[in-house]
Amino acid sequence: MSSPASNENGGGWRRYRHLKVEAALFLLIAVTFAAVLGKGALTRQSLALTPQSDQVIAYAFSDAESGGRSSVTPDPHRQMAWRCDIRTGVTYPYCGYGLQLTTGGASKGLDFTRYQSITLRLTYTGGGDRLKLQVKTAPPAALRGKVGDQDVPLVLEFPVDPGANEIRLPLDRLAAEGWWVSSHGVSPRDAAPNLADVRAIAITTDGAAPGPLAVSLDEIDFEGVSLSDGQWYLIILGVWLVVTGGFLVGRLLGMRREFETRQRRQLEEARVMGEARAAAEAANAAKSQFLGHMSHELRTPLNAVIGYSYWLSRGALDDRQRTAVDAIRSSGEHLLAMISDILDIAKIEAGRLDLQPAAFDLRACLDEIDQMFRLRAEEKGLAFAVELAADAPRTIVADPKRLRQVLINLLGNAVKFTDQGRVSLSVESVEPQAGGEVRLRFTVEDTGVGVAPDQLDAVFRPFEQVGDPARHVGGTGLGLSITRQVVETMGGEIHLDSTPGLGSRFVVEAPVGVEAVGTEAPKAAFSA
Repeated sequence: MSSPASNENGGGWRRYRHLKVEAALFLLIAVTFAAVLGKGALTRQSLALTPQSDQVIAYAFSDAESGGRSSVTPDPHRQMAWRCDIRTGVTYPYCGYGLQLTTGGASKGLDFTRYQSITLRLTYTGGGDRLKLQVKTAPPAALRGKVGDQDVPLVLEFPVDPGANEIRLPLDRLAAEGWWVSSHGVSPRDAAPNLADVRAIAITTDGAAPGPLAVSLDEIDFEGVSLSDGQWYLIILGVWLVVTGGFLVGRLLGMRREFETRQRRQLEEARVMGEARAAAEAANAAKSQFLGHMSHELRTPLNAVIGYSYWLSRGALDDRQRTAVDAIRSSGEHLLAMISDILDIAKIEAGRLDLQPAAFDLRACLDEIDQMFRLRAEEKGLAFAVELAADAPRTIVADPKRLRQVLINLLGNAVKFTDQGRVSLSVESVEPQAGGEVRLRFTVEDTGVGVAPDQLDAVFRPFEQVGDPARHVGGTGLGLSITRQVVETMGGEIHLDSTPGLGSRFVVEAPVGVEAVGTEAPKAAFSA
């Protein structure tokens, strides 16, 4: 049976068991943003040619050009539709219809390297059951000495059925026409497809039986996925984010195991020696050391991630990329704030939360907080007001950092849990105190979702989050607990009045010093 001291010290880590949850949450965020970066980096490309397209010039052709008797007649009322009458008399009778993608002269064709497939939607009538897709490209550089600037015909056969057809073909299966390769004395490897300069697209017959046939093209779709250099850098950033997240989580869990091993050894020594109190102090020191190490291990790589995201955001990014980079930066900043909350809780529990009073301008502090939350509230359509009563002192003596922390936590929750109406902060004097002090009342009111009566006490407990779980995304449940501890350390008190559906009212009363009249207060920075 363990002693009370053992139970007390053995529960030291259990008070921070949520750190494992936060570590898992961080890794999940890292993987999610890496996936967003990877998916966003792949840009889908498409090009559709229809009878209404005006960027092409249509042309028809048949074996009549080489002494044959076949004829082709384009539909005068509809582009990309034609009729053909195949007649014998030559070794290889044919006819076809094409779309020229250049306008002649020195102009280049279209770059199709970003496309991987082509989809043909057509209606066919005739006796044959196969057609050919013909793509004419500029010759590769290695062949220009032999063929000059003559087009290289690349073909791909496909089956058709009478009536409507939808055929999807991979562009990587295109190959140079056999007769063209043999007639120019080149190898198929030398005539490899060059889709960087596509000059024409055509549909031709493929050994069709003599007789009439008709083809009507409704649409030609080219589709593919491409990746730019900037998008490749985003993928690398996403991979590093996952690697960093995995390292931090592994490091955190490893420290936890080390901490638990050390704690068990200390508890055993305390039991044998009968010095339960000494063991408790040692365990508390070990916990503080663990949190200090964890802070360093987490802050260093997170600052690097945030810094590089700021650097990357100054580059030339499109809207999707800038959104992803901003999400990385805001997530890193959120994690840093989360670490600060955990360390504050550790200081409070260790009794080492020290105040550093200084004279400062209360109005300047409130103006800064007003600027911080006004835009956020107005983006949600909320009315926002910060008021300082006329009888309240302008210059006070208190810890500006901790007072600002209290007000930011309360206003942040008010804006977060209010969807319509207003959020306000008012400051007034309650009563003078002995020793040149005055008691100030800070009131934060909102018209948000409110808190149920049976949950009023729970909101001030560490890691407790009440109300709708959907609103807790990104929170730790530490803010109000830290707020109450800070207020009590200042010698004040905090109260909550709330009605579900109507809103909440937080009231903080705390004594502060009053600077002597005529003394100019320093305009201290109110950084968190």
